[in-house]
Amino acid sequence: MIFYFSGVGNSRWVAEQLAQKLGERLVFIPEARVSETTYELSEGERLGFVFPTYAWGVPSFVEAFIRHLQVKNVGYVYMVTTCGDDTGQTYEIFCHAVGQRGWRCAAAWAVQMPESYICLPGFDVDTPTKEARKCQNARQRVADIIEALKTRQVGIIDTLPGPLKWAKSHIIRPFFNRYLITPRYFKATDACIGCGKCAQVCPYHNIKMSSVQGQTSQKRPEWGSDCVLCLRCYHSCPEHALHWGKMTKNKGQYLYHGGQ
Repeated sequence: MIFYFSGVGNSRWVAEQLAQKLGERLVFIPEARVSETTYELSEGERLGFVFPTYAWGVPSFVEAFIRHLQVKNVGYVYMVTTCGDDTGQTYEIFCHAVGQRGWRCAAAWAVQMPESYICLPGFDVDTPTKEARKCQNARQRVADIIEALKTRQVGIIDTLPGPLKWAKSHIIRPFFNRYLITPRYFKATDACIGCGKCAQVCPYHNIKMSSVQGQTSQKRPEWGSDCVLCLRCYHSCPEHALHWGKMTKNKGQYLYHGGQ
């Protein structure tokens, strides 16, 4: 069984590849029922978690999900995280999260995928050439991960931690989680056509379309409090009309479409 989260599609593609080749059940974390349902693994079934790296760590909402997840017959546990560059101490943070449940992470990998985080200075989507190269390399990397998982290899820690991993994960990450995972800076510009695409694609159904004051025929998106800053709305807007404050001005959009 694989539990996964994905905003722009990178982690979804990885999770789907693993599920297809390994014959695993696939569960999208926002759709999982953690309070009403106990998931039961069959004999020999692996328990996998696939998610994007958030500020050199496990997304806080994925950590919360793990804390409340009820699973029986847990044996082999692994993680695969996607990242634009490096992952810091994501592996250690994940091990702590599953360790609190009495589980042990048997193996862990990171897969570099095209960049999608664009909410700070210096961050933007990759060039088309770099995007294509990352997608090509990811196909072979995922194939290698699948082969390792088929034989339930133990002790593999291949997570691309990068330099200054402790500082990134334990100084920058807490600041990021506290102050930068917020919908308060999202806005729709006058380029918005009110199509509602952003509301349709939001994985946590956190966006609703509301009438503009004095213009009942014109609608604009409004963000609720359940935003996880996956940026699916921003990258899906057909008019590039959504922005996160001034940070996303003149920056690109990206969704995984097969790496072509």
